[in-house]
Amino acid sequence: MLNLALTSDFPATANQAVIDRMSGCVPSPRIAWIPPLTGMGRERFPAAQKLFESYGFPVLEYCDIDEEPDEGQLARLDEYDVIYLTGGDPIAFRRNILRAGLPMRLRKCLAAGRLIVAASGGSMQLTKNVSLFRLLTETLDEVVVNRGEYDALAVVGYEILPHLNRFEPAKEATMPTNIRIIHAEESAS
Repeated sequence: MLNLALTSDFPATANQAVIDRMSGCVPSPRIAWIPPLTGMGRERFPAAQKLFESYGFPVLEYCDIDEEPDEGQLARLDEYDVIYLTGGDPIAFRRNILRAGLPMRLRKCLAAGRLIVAASGGSMQLTKNVSLFRLLTETLDEVVVNRGEYDALAVVGYEILPHLNRFEPAKEATMPTNIRIIHAEESAS
């Protein structure tokens, strides 16, 4: 079994199963907090620190993969007890994950038994493809034609589209038979 927790919006919405898995790593797990973009990350990190600490996780470290990546920190990613991929633009996140060399590093973390927790756009990175996000702004035909350009890490064998219920009207699509859309309500994980 993979040591993986894909969520819609943890930690904004408490999820006891995720908290228990994180607590089960070590008494005070060291957590790498990875956002897709530097600006968004720097803005949200102080609130994230407080929220994670409220769940009993005081050791949260910012890991930039965008404008200011620390190669030494990223090279030692497998030394963290938990890797947390934040929410955010999954297309930009994918681009920065590839640019920072994270696919191999995240696989190394999983192989070492490290827990990876991800929310929203971060969760999409661990699926087969992030192209479903494009359904919010592009036609189904455009998404299907260019789908191969948006391959994700394929740690799990499915794709997700978090927060679909936020958009009006909610998009429902009939995809080719080899593609299945799974969406969950906002607070689901």
